[in-house]
Amino acid sequence: MGTIEKAKTDDLGVKVSGSARTGHKIELTSESALCRIFGTSDEMQANALLSHCLKPLKADEASDEHPGNDERIFMLSVIRDLAPRDPVERMLVVQMAATHVATIRSARWLANTQNIPQVQAHYTGFNKLARTFAAQVEALRKHRTGGEQRVTVQHVNVADGGQAIVGNVKTGGAG
Repeated sequence: MGTIEKAKTDDLGVKVSGSARTGHKIELTSESALCRIFGTSDEMQANALLSHCLKPLKADEASDEHPGNDERIFMLSVIRDLAPRDPVERMLVVQMAATHVATIRSARWLANTQNIPQVQAHYTGFNKLARTFAAQVEALRKHRTGGEQRVTVQHVNVADGGQAIVGNVKTGGAG
C-alpha cells in the first residue's frame, strides 16, 4: 500500500504525516501545492481549508498509525480533482469530501451492526449522509452552470398512415 500512497502523494505535491494527537506534519514539494489543490492563490485560505479537511476525521482516519484508514490524501485528491473555481466551490468541495468520508464510515458501521436498533440507527445516518452528498453534488452543478438547465423537448404528430423520421433531414438535394 505504501507505493500507491506515495504515488498519490507525489502527484498532489503534498505529504501528510503525524496525527491529531502528535500533530499533523505537512510537507509540500512546491510552495503552491496546497493552493493548486484548493484552486486559490491565497496561502492562508489554502491552509485553513486543509485544516477544515482534517477536523472531521476520526483519529484513526488521520494518523500514520492506521495507514489503511488514512483519509487525508484521499480528501485532498478528491478536492483537487473537483477543481474548485471560487470561494463557494472551495468550501463546498471540502464539505463534499468530508461528507463522502462520513458516508463510507457510516456504511462500515452499518455493515458491522449486531442488532435491529443498531441497524436502524446506522441506516438512518447512512441514508441522510448519502442524500446530503447528492444535494451537494447538485449544488455544485447549479453553482457552476448558474442554475441553468437545458432541456430540449420536441413533439411530433404523425397522422394515421404517416411516417416519422428521427434525425437530421436535409432537403433540396439532387434526385
